[in-house]
Amino acid sequence: MKVEEECISCILKMSLNGLQSLNLEPYKLREIYHELVKSIMTENDIWKITSAELVEKILIKITDKTNVLDPFINIKKIANSQLLSIYDKLKNYVLKCNDPILMAIKLSIFGNTIDVMRSSNPGKNFHKTLMDSTRDLPLNSRNYRRLSSQFKKSKSLLVVADNAGEAVMDKLLLEILKEKYDIEIYYAVRNNPALNDITYAEAVNLGFLEIAQVITNGIDGPLPGTVLSRCSKEFLQIFYSVDMVIAKGGGNFETLIGEPKLPLNQFFLLMCKCEIHSRFFNTPVGQAIIWFN
Repeated sequence: MKVEEECISCILKMSLNGLQSLNLEPYKLREIYHELVKSIMTENDIWKITSAELVEKILIKITDKTNVLDPFINIKKIANSQLLSIYDKLKNYVLKCNDPILMAIKLSIFGNTIDVMRSSNPGKNFHKTLMDSTRDLPLNSRNYRRLSSQFKKSKSLLVVADNAGEAVMDKLLLEILKEKYDIEIYYAVRNNPALNDITYAEAVNLGFLEIAQVITNGIDGPLPGTVLSRCSKEFLQIFYSVDMVIAKGGGNFETLIGEPKLPLNQFFLLMCKCEIHSRFFNTPVGQAIIWFN
């Protein structure tokens, strides 16, 4: 999916959030922000690439100007810490549901909005906010049955990860899958810091090595997505050999959906968070999406 006009305001807001998290002097922040708008947003080729690739251009420029390789590192730490603090409560809640896998999938998808929820300061009622938000979260039941059926048939699974915070909910889902099925799980993270996406060290700190083989996509650059031509041979070998692939979030969806050779059992889990996705999926903003190839 290529960049559309509506993407620009979101990308600029993301850029500003990243710069503000660095506590720069106001003059320096404005200088860099002006440079981003002038040197990148006026390029003619931005309409020929995906949003993730445009974000990568911006992140490279921010690093060049600040020498900070991971501008969102503090944002990621807060998100992971906040979700870990209520992890046991959420798992107990999920295990008491009639269909624990369904609820774990909803939490895993809804986890992509954690950055938005954190700004509303849910505090000590955060776990209740999550449970209330996901209990009746709209989800296509036919697509869920297709996904659930594939879990039962698969002996190996690759999950292509997305954001910090959301990754904690991925861990909950994978733990429940491992308890129910005899399945080998691979968890692929970003090779380099990219926005607030999870990296290898962060996945290890969250305890993923206890339930999955953690790998990186091998991409050299801060790309918040997955372009197969830039991935490592190790990643591609696993990507094409496992029984099923789940790609999380909008960045992975927008970069992978145009690939001509996706695996047959390729699923996408994401929130419909903008009008562009709403038009593509023909569904309202705020709905959980299971999309399969």
